[in-house]
Amino acid sequence: FAQKGKRTQKKDLGGLLMNYKGVYVASCAMGANYAQCVKALQEAEAHDGPSVVICYAPCIEHRTKTGLSNMGNDMKAAVECGYWPLYRHDPNRIKLGEPPFQLDYKTTNGKVLDFLRNQNRYSQLER
Repeated sequence: FAQKGKRTQKKDLGGLLMNYKGVYVASCAMGANYAQCVKALQEAEAHDGPSVVICYAPCIEHRTKTGLSNMGNDMKAAVECGYWPLYRHDPNRIKLGEPPFQLDYKTTNGKVLDFLRNQNRYSQLER
């Protein structure tokens, strides 16, 4: 992480993994949607093949201004603004005639900058 750091877009691990046949991929944030997180973990465990669950898990290095005691709210804010998508990609759904990709949180408020400003690691870039 640096102010003059890499100028290219970060890699989308979930997107890359969905290109492989037979890989279960999910993105979750327990503080944003507990039920979706549990469902993703259950589906990943039941999947006959490789499974990857990518979880948003804030830590002290994120330096949120609200502190570690409000991490659930931070996860929820990340999802609500569109910074962290909640989805499940289950290749077994193709056999059922259903699309493998399910977007589990469809409404965002678009306030990504407000979310990023709440984290010192990003707010210092505006200085």
